[in-house]
Amino acid sequence: MNINVCRIDDRLIHGQIVTKWIKEANAKMILVADDKAAGDKMLQTILKLAVPSGISLEILNKESTIKRIMEDNTNTNVLMLVRNPKEANALVEMGLKVPKIIVGNISNSKSKVGRTQLLDYIYVEPDDVEALKALHEKGIVLEVKAVPEERAKDPMELIAKKIG
Repeated sequence: MNINVCRIDDRLIHGQIVTKWIKEANAKMILVADDKAAGDKMLQTILKLAVPSGISLEILNKESTIKRIMEDNTNTNVLMLVRNPKEANALVEMGLKVPKIIVGNISNSKSKVGRTQLLDYIYVEPDDVEALKALHEKGIVLEVKAVPEERAKDPMELIAKKIG
């Protein structure tokens, strides 16, 4: 398994994923690493409907994701999706090895207070900031991009400007 793109995006599978990121990853498979989606049959059905034909989909909890990656010796190109920075950091701490993580959409959920807007599509809470800093400290390259052709932004610079 070749994880060609690992992306944080709380929407998981949506239009930009289908039209842009699958192609960018040259993916034959989407791996959604998300405890919530892995336990929600309705959400799984919705995600499956969004995946184009010819692309396989696996929706696994974090533990199963790590096991699946460790046991897979194929050369299948994979687009990996994670809901938020905290989950991405947890996966890395569990043994996920990726050189780069693309930070996509982190919504401004009305139920969450204390979120800081970094960009139009990225609102972080303190847990997100801590997780992004932890990933950065582990040597993982972090790039903020809505779509592949967009010029990458450094989330650490965005955090420094908005939060300090």
